[in-house]
Amino acid sequence: MPEQLPLFPLQLVLFPGERLKLHIFEERYKQLIGECLETGAEFGIPTYFDERVAEYGTTARVVECFRTYDSGEMDIATEGVRVFHLEEFERVAPGKLYPSGMATWVPNEPAPGSEYEVELTALYRRLHELLDTGREEPRASASADLSFRLGHESGLTLGQKVELLSIPEEARRQRYLLDHLRRAVHLLEGAAETRARVQGNGQFHRFPKLDL
Repeated sequence: MPEQLPLFPLQLVLFPGERLKLHIFEERYKQLIGECLETGAEFGIPTYFDERVAEYGTTARVVECFRTYDSGEMDIATEGVRVFHLEEFERVAPGKLYPSGMATWVPNEPAPGSEYEVELTALYRRLHELLDTGREEPRASASADLSFRLGHESGLTLGQKVELLSIPEEARRQRYLLDHLRRAVHLLEGAAETRARVQGNGQFHRFPKLDL
């Protein structure tokens, strides 16, 4: 059964278990966050891209309000909770300043001990090694599903992140991410080899004598 959900569209994907800091400055979202702070209610963050609001998003709860300014602006920390499918979108909710929509909840089928976990984690680390980010572990909550923990920092496009979010089974999400990481790592390793060959051109090399 669809439920009415206050919405805060953003040009990003928030995954369940992921932390997100926001500076709230628009009057409509001051109202929304103010209500959430009073009631403890969640609000939806659907992704905005290609000049439209995507059909999928994640609800967020406010975990901390760091600072409130004299202007009413706020610095807050939020955490992703659960995935929803947006059935209807209203630019302005009745009697409010902010958007809202009718949403249904996307189920989540866990996959404990998945066959993909070991390779998926290894490829994630390899990706960041090749990119020299210095990151070995994901920054999302350890309680989140592995696909959501790795998804934000695996080089997915915004559209791909929305697609990952829309998949209700963790095993399928892991497979989707695994296919992406295999391609990405393969391309980066090939680029590294090409760069090494280019850097080697024009230099003098001393090779051992070959016994032919």
